[in-house]
Amino acid sequence: MALLQLASLPNSFTNMLPLERKSLFIASKPFQCRASNNSFANSREYISRRSANFQPSLWSYDYIQSLSSEYMGESYKEQSRMLREEIRIMLSKVVNHVDQLELIDVLQRLGVAYHFINEIRNILDRINNMDTPKGEKNLHATALEFRLLRQHCYNISTDVFVSFLDEAGNFKKCHSFGAKEMLSLYEATFHSFEDETIMNKARDFTLEFLKEYLTKNKGNHLSLLTSHALELPLHWRIDRWEARWFIDAYRRRENMSPAILQLAIVDFNIVQAIYQEELKYTSRWWKRIGLAEKLSFTRDRLVQNYVWTVGTNFKPNFRNFREVITKVNSLITTIDDIYDVYGTFEELQLFTEAMDRWDPKTIDNLPDYMKICFLALYNFVNELGHEILKENGCDITPYLKEAREKETGDIPKSIQCYMNETRVSEKEACEYMKSMMHTTWKKMNEEACNSSFPESFIDVAINLAKMALCMYQHGDGHTIQDPKINSRIVSLIFQPIPDLYAQKSS
Repeated sequence: MALLQLASLPNSFTNMLPLERKSLFIASKPFQCRASNNSFANSREYISRRSANFQPSLWSYDYIQSLSSEYMGESYKEQSRMLREEIRIMLSKVVNHVDQLELIDVLQRLGVAYHFINEIRNILDRINNMDTPKGEKNLHATALEFRLLRQHCYNISTDVFVSFLDEAGNFKKCHSFGAKEMLSLYEATFHSFEDETIMNKARDFTLEFLKEYLTKNKGNHLSLLTSHALELPLHWRIDRWEARWFIDAYRRRENMSPAILQLAIVDFNIVQAIYQEELKYTSRWWKRIGLAEKLSFTRDRLVQNYVWTVGTNFKPNFRNFREVITKVNSLITTIDDIYDVYGTFEELQLFTEAMDRWDPKTIDNLPDYMKICFLALYNFVNELGHEILKENGCDITPYLKEAREKETGDIPKSIQCYMNETRVSEKEACEYMKSMMHTTWKKMNEEACNSSFPESFIDVAINLAKMALCMYQHGDGHTIQDPKINSRIVSLIFQPIPDLYAQKSS
């Protein structure tokens, strides 16, 4: 997706992203599309073209524009503020470091930890500087501490697990280790770096135990968490989708805090209402530029393109980021379909040359559908480039121009490529791809903890990998509109969580 291009953008662009949305404008008048009498441009009706038969969007313009939410009201914002203060006091009163870690973990999984950044940082600072008694052998506490400190880029070594190894360097099969301890250690292993062999052993050790545990235990809260973790580890999940799932799971916990649960529900619904307003804005832009209507062979996936941005940064104050990148993703999807589906080789050569020249005066030889696409992209890039230059003094237009494809042709699946190259079975190819994925995650973990990039940029980069995994976990959720992905999208954007505790506004 288009967010991959962010890695090459200057810091001034990423610094601009969290700002509240401002209207984008450019001093010069945007170029308009003019019909051409060029014989090549008008000969398209005689050209045999491929068709991917993309299904129309499940969410129409009228439906999106009709969205409204009571959670935009001041009464819910005030309720959220009061609950945050109550939990802030709760955080200050918890003194046991295991209880502190568990509270932080709950707040993160419920999606409300961003309200308590300073409090959480202070707690983790104290825990990181605390001398743990040498004789302590609480595997749950050790694993949870390791996971949270690694997640927040503290320098913690895997040596904390040495006391749980036998003389042969393997994890001891201790009868005191139950599912809670094993699940904590399993989740911790996904924060490992390359060459940390102890974490590889820990994953194998815990995986075997947890699979066996699930065969004997069903229906309790711990088995629910275990099944969830084995499907996809917490570190690989999308924050807001995880919050939606964990809110329901947290309701069933015996020692759950009603205040924390209520804040999670209200916050989720308030932020969802913000998402709906952002989607309405981008939907009006998408309709205005007319690509979905004029280029009917392309995928109309505005909602999915917006969800990608929520997955990469869900926080309310990143509205400008989500709206801009939704536009980028939508344009990239359209250009991708021009190259991979509709355009002829000769047309694509001309289109690529026009992109390289980046001059709307030189597009007369393009067919009309390419003119429309080129001018939509040209106007967007110039408007965005002008706004960022005005606000930050940095010209990012050359970087934005590179957000496109240069060749046509379908891209073979990685598993198919590996099978063809090595002549192995599909099962063997899948296992190899899984091993590559684990290795790549280890590299990303280490790079994130040692990077000089701003934390917000690192989060976006890591979350992009998570979003790709979740969007394609059950098939092509972007193109095919897989039912499981659609259900997740509905729960994230369109369907508020039933509020069982709050006093409804009159």
